[in-house]
Amino acid sequence: MRIFALVMGVLVVSVVFPSARPVLAGTAIVRWHATGDDSVFGRATMYDLRYSTSPITSTNFPAATGVGGVPPPAPAGTPESFLVTGLTSGTTYYFAIKARDDSGNWSKISNIVTKVATTTLDVESPLAVLSFSTPRPNPARSGSLFVMQLPATSKVLVEAFDVSGRRVRTLANQDFAPGEYPVRWDLYDEDGRRVSPGMYKVRARLGSTTFTRSVVVI
Repeated sequence: MRIFALVMGVLVVSVVFPSARPVLAGTAIVRWHATGDDSVFGRATMYDLRYSTSPITSTNFPAATGVGGVPPPAPAGTPESFLVTGLTSGTTYYFAIKARDDSGNWSKISNIVTKVATTTLDVESPLAVLSFSTPRPNPARSGSLFVMQLPATSKVLVEAFDVSGRRVRTLANQDFAPGEYPVRWDLYDEDGRRVSPGMYKVRARLGSTTFTRSVVVI
């Protein structure tokens, strides 16, 4: 099975959770989007999150400090995060993560993110930008994934169209609470048939705002 490399998000250090419980100095929140078990679909089986005070490479990844207690992966595209504790304030840390599929294959390591642990307390900011990402992968062979961010509760309608403008699949049609959500297209139409190779348009109406993205099916 194919497993995509992970791309981690920005580290947020020393935040206050919604419960107002402070995160102590020497911690970091690592964020990423879940990879699939097969391409951007399905569900991987395990994560291996590691950190070091030196730059991490594919060669020295096994020697970096492993982080215990990371939950199993969520479905592909789901935003995930984990609180890493036991760090030293004022020290620069490097973080990387790998994922394993159900056949035991490990992904390549993610991009490397760095952060200096700090004692500063801050408040975790809510999502403030309405967005609908470009598809990945693109061109797509077995499926494509979009990620939408909603700063407020919104009516969402996401549809795929062929080059003639004919709707081939409705990908989402419901109200969503504020947050970040994956939208997947397995490249099948409403009748359960695989669509033909070619160019398709995916139109996302998020509240009163419309986004249009192109997907090449191969």
